[in-house]
Formats: sequence, structure tokens, C-alpha cells
Amino acid sequence: MLNLRRVYPIILTILLIFPLFLLAQQQPSGKNAVTGTVKDEGGKPVPYATLGILKEDGTQAGAAYSGEDGTFQIKIAETGSYVLVISSVGFNTTPFPFVLTTEKRSHHFTGIQLPASTSQLKAVDIVSRKQLIEQKPGMLVYNAENDISNKGGTAADVLRKAPALNVDPQGNVTMRGSGSLKILINGKYSGQIARSPADALNMMPADIIRSVEIITNPSAKYDAEGAAGVINIITKQGKQNLSGALEVTASNWEQAFNPRISMARDKWNMSFHGHLHRLRSKSSNSLERTSLKDGQPQLKLQQYTLKDNVMPHSSAELNIGYTPNQRNEFSFGVNAWLGNWPENTDQTSTLLSPDGTVTDKYNQSVNTTAKFKGADFSLGYTTKFKKSGQELTLLAQFSPSTDRSSYTTDQFGSGQKLRYRELNKSHTANQEWTFQADYNHPLDANGKYLLESGLKSILRSANNTYNVWASEDAQPENTLPQPDRSDIFVYQQNVMAGYTLLKMNLSEAWYVEAGARGEGTWLNGHFRTAGTRFENNFFNFVPTATITRKLPKDQTLTLSYTKRITRPYIWDLNPNANASDPRNIVTGNPQLQPELVHQGELTYSLNHSNGLFINTSLFFKQTQDGIIDFTTTDQQGISTTSKQNLAGNRQFGTNISISFKVTPEWSVNSNQNINYLRYNSGPLLTVNNGWGADVNVNTTYKLPADFSVQLFGEVTSRSITLQGYKTSRYYYSAAVKKAFPANRMMVTLAAINPFNSSIGQIEVMNTSSFASSVNNRYFSQAAKLTFNWEFGKMFEQKDKKKISNDDVNTLPKG
Repeated sequence: MLNLRRVYPIILTILLIFPLFLLAQQQPSGKNAVTGTVKDEGGKPVPYATLGILKEDGTQAGAAYSGEDGTFQIKIAETGSYVLVISSVGFNTTPFPFVLTTEKRSHHFTGIQLPASTSQLKAVDIVSRKQLIEQKPGMLVYNAENDISNKGGTAADVLRKAPALNVDPQGNVTMRGSGSLKILINGKYSGQIARSPADALNMMPADIIRSVEIITNPSAKYDAEGAAGVINIITKQGKQNLSGALEVTASNWEQAFNPRISMARDKWNMSFHGHLHRLRSKSSNSLERTSLKDGQPQLKLQQYTLKDNVMPHSSAELNIGYTPNQRNEFSFGVNAWLGNWPENTDQTSTLLSPDGTVTDKYNQSVNTTAKFKGADFSLGYTTKFKKSGQELTLLAQFSPSTDRSSYTTDQFGSGQKLRYRELNKSHTANQEWTFQADYNHPLDANGKYLLESGLKSILRSANNTYNVWASEDAQPENTLPQPDRSDIFVYQQNVMAGYTLLKMNLSEAWYVEAGARGEGTWLNGHFRTAGTRFENNFFNFVPTATITRKLPKDQTLTLSYTKRITRPYIWDLNPNANASDPRNIVTGNPQLQPELVHQGELTYSLNHSNGLFINTSLFFKQTQDGIIDFTTTDQQGISTTSKQNLAGNRQFGTNISISFKVTPEWSVNSNQNINYLRYNSGPLLTVNNGWGADVNVNTTYKLPADFSVQLFGEVTSRSITLQGYKTSRYYYSAAVKKAFPANRMMVTLAAINPFNSSIGQIEVMNTSSFASSVNNRYFSQAAKLTFNWEFGKMFEQKDKKKISNDDVNTLPKG
């Protein structure tokens, strides 16, 4: 049970980074400038609306996005007659004619109001107009709903195609080579993601995902947790009348059923989506490890392990909104999940002496259960003041969850005679409370200066009870309690934070954003049986800054800096050792400390009116006390892997995203990441460095009769770790879609790795005490058929403020 009295008080001093004279009223020159504010019919600002200015002959003279407060400013090179065309999801595209003369070389629009869309647009029309990759302020956006090969897939498949990201066969996500990142759903924390990002992404259907926001350098408004950056998955949510969809998918590896529905009436709106999924996962690995002493080989271990598991699971999310008037909005949401994610294995182990003589050989069978369930309950309230852009948001969330896992290990010697048995049962209960307040305050009447500030508290508690039984040599069928490996681990983590962020449109070409965040953290835990305790309290000051320069011809240059931290979570600290394979033990580390990262980024982007999109980033990161997986071996050749703070690292590199149309029917987009990583460990006297890269290409061709064809391929190069390296790997797929616009139906047939029964990757580790090589094989060859039917009005988006606990370490599972 969470003890609120253990929360420590903290006073956070909110600092402004720039001198106060920058707040002075600085009016634009107004020369050849078109300005205004985009609002909906209720008078609310419309952020990120697409604005284009057309000449009389139909050619484009300028383009821009509206700001968060709906304001815009576009520079026009010549006088003449023009038309301002404004479009945004959920609104009708609306033209506004105007004239610039030598006497009046600027124009300010007053009272722009976009009418809500009422027509039922065909889905194929939406796909044809919207780019797959877009740039918005502070982020890249991957419009996943326009990618036909995502049909019938999971969130892991979606992120695999997003810019700057890389996803391995298990669903572990990395950004620029780092797995220390935050994954949010609609801007809010998810206990399901925090438990295991890879598992959660494989449980989330691609059909509910509208887009993915990739934020490589988060501002002070975001929690400081997540060294690599933030990923925000935006789901489809409706607000008009009754609408919904049904999706059914089947393949040789999985079967899924995904319903979603939304409705609105008067001041109420509701959306619901569900997910039923049966997933089969199969992999194998061949391990060869040699123990060393003074550089000489001692004991060699050879293992072959096969995993073949079926993982049934389900999830559902319900969101309800109530808007009594134009200034106030209430929201309530529930996201619940449950399932079983076992890791049953069959293994053969052989031990050899230095001269090659077999000293031991046995088979092992491991039966596991990994049942879990949890939920997020959230409440939100937003009030808008009379001053445009001034608003207050209050948010609260409660996230309880439980995990019940166990394994039974049986070892068999010659003649399949039982020689050892071990049982491990673990029950973990988690509770988390989050309270958050955010306030936006315009500092001038023109919306040039906006001050954002907020406070947040996150109160976490976890209780893990684990018990181990093991047999003795004389009676392997009988197991006895192991008191030295059984205990109750109680853990608490409380975070108090505050931030201030100043956004400044200094001119039509310059935008500056500067802020600071303070976070206080209190960690404590104890073992009830052993009586040992630990605690760690620390404070982090997190400055952030961004400077953007708009260049001619739809170009932008951005320079940004931020500081990030990664805190350990219960799964990293839990000392309950997984010894289901007694030659390879995995355990937590209660003494783990947080890691700190300084990172800077220079970005150039081009978003041309002809559809050409280019985004290029140069980045640098310096990591202190990095949290890494570290493996050691003892004199018997038994390895133990846990997370440690044993090495810092430096990393620099570039990532490039490009999207263009070869013809009106043929589009191509590609992402490339290249980085250099250098590990340096003083305690281990170890240095390891090297280059890494990955590239993917995604292309779509639209055929007659509402057919579309899509091809996707990805290659990841050799990458280094502190103790070794991983070899290259690849992934490819093809999809054909047939749309039936009149019936709003879609059928998609996809082939995944059709020419390879499995995909391999080798992991090598070389240390002073051992040398090992693991050849992993992942069986993913699949043919997938998906049927999708939409009914009612097309889904129209409505942004809501949500809790975003992006401060919990979600490193990939080892």
C-alpha cells in the first residue's frame, strides 16, 4: 500500500533562461507579410493547421503551419492577388482571397474560423493527400494510418518504419542506438508500457494508431526521464456522431480481433477500442562460451535453446469527454490489460574441458507462467480564460498492476533421468499516483511570447514477494525451501518536479524556446526478511533551449540542447534471480544509480510544396553513469547478468529522413541513421568503440481499381556493446491492398520475410574472464490477411490533455 506520508516536501525555484528585455514588445516589420489567427467555429485556436498561399495561376507562393495558439505569419515576395488556403484534420478546406499592393504590402486576417467537416471523405483520398513523414514544431511525425503494410500489424511494426527509430525482432525500440527512451500513448504514461515496452508494443494493434511523434530533444515541459528522447503514439479517437471500425487479422503466427467505436451527443463524446490477440513466438539460440584464466581457456559451455510459446492477451481503452461550455472540458479515461507471456524453453547443455573432453551433458525443460494485469485510471480538467491562449489543466492518474510469474526447471541426465528441479514463484504488486498541473500564459496580445509552467508529482510503490524451492542430489523429485533466495522486496520512488518554458517568436524568421526543469527524487527500499535497507535522494536541474531560423524556400534550421536522466525501475532493482537456466543467471541490482545525459542537436529541414521532404540532424550525446547490461562469470563458468553503472559513453552521428513522389502514383520514403559510439569504463579498464548504421526504404505504388502495393526493407549494421558487439540483421515485407470505398472496406495481404524462414543475429562478448558467441534465430516468416471495415462518420481527431509520465526507465529487455 502506498504511504503518502513518505513523500518528501520540495521547493523548486523556477528560472527564466533569457533576460527580461527579450519580453519587450517587438512588432514584425510587416513588409509583404500575411498574418492572422486560425480558430474553429467555437473560437478555439487551431494549432498546426496547414496554410498555403496560391497565386492567380495556381502556383504556390508560400506555406506554413499555424502555431500552438493558432497564429501564423507568411512572407510574400511580390505584390498581387492571392488566395490563402487553410486545411486541418476535422475541418473543411477553406480559401480566403486577398490582395497585396505597393501601398498595402501586408495583410492581417481577422476572424478566421474554419467550418467543421461534415462530408464523409473517402479513406483513399486522405491517403493520397497526406505525406507519410511530416515535420511539426519540435518533432517528426510518421502518419502510420497512411501506411497500408501496417494493416494487421502491431505497434512494434509501426515504430519499425518511423524516422530515427530502430526495432529489433523482439520489439525493443532504440533511438539513435540508445534504448533509454520514453514511450507515451496520447501524451500520457502507460503502466503497460512501463512494465515491458517490447511486450506492450507487440500487444498494441496498428489499426488504432493514427500517427507517431518522434521527439529527439524534448523541452523542459517533458519529464527529464528518457535519455534518447520521447515517442508519443497518437491513437484514433472520434468525436462526431457514431463511427467505428472492425479489424480481423490472421496469419501463421497470430490472430487478432480489434473493434473500435466512438460517438458524440450534445456535450458528451466517447471512444472505445479493444484488442484480442493470440500471438505465437518462436526463436532459438546456440551459445558457445569459454571461461578464461590468465588468458588460457578453462571450461567450455555449449548450449542449444529452443523457445516456442503462445501468448494470449487482451486490452481495452475507454475515454469519455464532457464539454459543458467553450471554456471548460472534463475527461475520464480507463486503459486495462491482461495476459500471459510465458517463456518455455527446451535446452541441451554440454560442458567440455580444455582438451575437448565432455565433462557433463544434460537436457533441461523450463515451464513458465507470466500472468499480468493492470489499468490506468485518469481524470482531466481544462479551463480556458478570456485571454486567447491562457489556460489551466489539472490531471490525475492512478495506475495499479500485478505480475504473477513462476518457473519450474527440470534437468535430465543420461537416460532422461531427473537429476535436479527448481521452482521460483514471484508476485509483484505496483501502485502509482500522478498529479499534474500545467498553466499557459500569453505575455502579449499578439501571441509572440508564451510562458508555460507546471508542477508534477509521481508517487510509486512496489512490493515483490518471491520464494524459491530446489531439490537435493539424493532426492531430485523433492524440493526444499531456499531461505537465502526468498524474501519480500519493498520499493518506493517519489518524484517532485516543476518547470518553466518561454516560447518567443522574435520575428517572422526567428523562434526561440528556453526553459528549465527541476526534479527531486527519493528512492528507498528494504528486504523484510533480510532486514537490509537502501535509499538514494537526488535533485536534477534540467535546462533546455531551442533556436529556430526559417530560411527561404521552405527551409528551417534548428539548434537545440537538453539534459536528460534515466532512473532505474523496480524491474532493474529486483534482486529475485532468474535461475531457470542455472548456467546463465539474470538478476536485478538494488544499488543501481540514475544515468545523466547531455545532448545537443543541429537540424536542417526542407518541406517543399512539390512533396519533397528532407530532415537531417547532427547530434552529440555525453552519458555519465550509463545503465548497461553487464555479464560476469565465476570459476564454474556460470554467468550472471545485471544492470550496472560501470561505463560512460560518448556518441555522435546523423539521421536523415526523406520523402518524395517519383510520380503522382509512386511515393518513396527512407530513413538512415549513422552514429559513432565510444564506451569508456574506468572500473573495468575497458574501452570499446565503433560505428553503427541502419537504413530503411518504404515505397508505395497506387494501381487502378483501388489497388495499392507497398514494399518495405530495413538493414541494421554491426553495433557495439560495452563487452562486445552484435552483427547485422535485416527485415523486409510486401503488402497488397484492395479498397472498397463505397462499402468502406479494405482487404490487405502482407508477406513478412517471405524468402527466409528465420532471421539471424550473432552477439559476441570478449572479456578477460570469458569469451562467448550466441547465434540467435528469430522465426518470423509470415503471410498475413487482414480485413478492415469502417462504419459511421470518418474518425476526426480531438486533442486532449493527458498525463505523460515519461520519467520511468524503459530499457529493452535483455
